[in-house]
Amino acid sequence: MNQENKDDFLHDWVVQEIKKKYSKEYNEIKINTIDKKINAISNNLYPDIIFGNYGEIVMIGEVETVLEPLESIISHWKELQKTNISLIIFVPKDKLKEARDICWNNQLIERVKVSTFSVEIPIS
Repeated sequence: MNQENKDDFLHDWVVQEIKKKYSKEYNEIKINTIDKKINAISNNLYPDIIFGNYGEIVMIGEVETVLEPLESIISHWKELQKTNISLIIFVPKDKLKEARDICWNNQLIERVKVSTFSVEIPIS
């Protein structure tokens, strides 16, 4: 499995895990995976996760496993942020500072929440 396939697999796995984690807080969670973009919001945008309650979109989320290439990520975040729906970006724990710096440098820090995930594989 090459690196791109590993990143795609990790991305989709994290999307599924976030859906499970937040399923008690939101009664409608729709997801888009790397290969399956079926849940759109305005302007034909396909965020990774759409959090909803009672037919209303409450928040959208993006999972970033790699913070490169930066220009495409920044333009995508800005496009999602323009929807005026709360946006949360999920990044690996070791990328938190970098993601916050990206938001700060691109005037997104006050409009985008950054959260982290970690992948722990227990070996016994």
